[in-house]
Amino acid sequence: MALSDPSSAIQSIIDAAVSDYMAMAVYVFTDFDGSGVPSAKFFSPSKIEAWDSSHSFVSAANLPNTLFEIGSISKVFTSRIFHGLQGTYDGNTVGSCMPSISLPAAISGIPVADIVTYASGFPQDNGLPPDPRGQFCPASNLQTFAKLVDWFNSGQNSAWICPAGQCYTYSNLAWSLLAIVGLNPQNPYVDVYNAYNGQLAELCADLGMGNTALFNTNQVPSMACGYDGTTAFTVNQSYLPCPPMVFGSGSIVSSASDMLQWLLYNMGQLQPSPTEFAILQTQQQTGSARGQCGTTGTCSVQAQGPTVGIGWFFPNIAGAAGRVLSKDGGVPGFSSWMGFESWVQNGANAPSCNGVVVLSAGALASPVGQKIMSTLLNAEVEAGLSSS
Repeated sequence: MALSDPSSAIQSIIDAAVSDYMAMAVYVFTDFDGSGVPSAKFFSPSKIEAWDSSHSFVSAANLPNTLFEIGSISKVFTSRIFHGLQGTYDGNTVGSCMPSISLPAAISGIPVADIVTYASGFPQDNGLPPDPRGQFCPASNLQTFAKLVDWFNSGQNSAWICPAGQCYTYSNLAWSLLAIVGLNPQNPYVDVYNAYNGQLAELCADLGMGNTALFNTNQVPSMACGYDGTTAFTVNQSYLPCPPMVFGSGSIVSSASDMLQWLLYNMGQLQPSPTEFAILQTQQQTGSARGQCGTTGTCSVQAQGPTVGIGWFFPNIAGAAGRVLSKDGGVPGFSSWMGFESWVQNGANAPSCNGVVVLSAGALASPVGQKIMSTLLNAEVEAGLSSS
């Protein structure tokens, strides 16, 4: 049984994590008063004052609408946008979704269903662990869509690509490619960054998420101060989260108030239409855990991979996967964590009643989110392989 009112425990978890002027904005959705009716409650540090990017203080009242970079939680937006544009994951490939762009068969033939379940065959590129061979795609080729197409067509490092669907690998590049192919650009010079941002705006408009968009420099004055470890970003430091063509995997900027809406949507609490419910059900279906690809120049499986859905991960709860869905994110200066109790497979299909979203300066979000969810469920949420 969960605590009758977990508020004080949640506040303690947050206060124990933050230091200096590190901003953290947390929404928790649960049955706080024991009435049987869940509700949302906002939490922020109570013992420190938080800075914005100008090193000015942000009041607790303004933290719900303060902007943070959400990192790889962007991926669950990308999978949803792709489905809205292309109608399905199954049966689609990179080439079938983007037939006007000529690519090698090793790229064009990758099934979308494998990309969204982290089995694209592209090498692991989040540094966990570091690839001893170096960077798969150079940063210089991640600046424009045309340069990315040129790089794929050059065949550089093509021997690093494993057969799609064979094993788990966390590839930001694969998710970024998914965001692009969903748009079906007609030539390599289409502004795919702005096209995706337009699709993101459409998705968020219905949910009242007016603060959510791809990164641009005009947002920086309204952002929390980023932190590298325990060191605050300087006032004029760059807040660019990742190279431009990696937007589909980690470039979204949002606020806690917006992310609460995204949390409630995915929890089924916004009373989705039958069509939306079917999409959520598809995305949140527990998939089979694959072995994890090696990073030693071969495609041999080296370890057991995590249990995943479409974009989502299923962290173990007391040794068993499937009770909670989560996604974390991390880019320079910021981290995020979003998790909720599984609901689409609970028989009655009643909306989930326990959920958490944490937006944080620095790298604090995942342990805080996991501890809060553990408190709600009175069961330890174990750290998984998901990472930005």
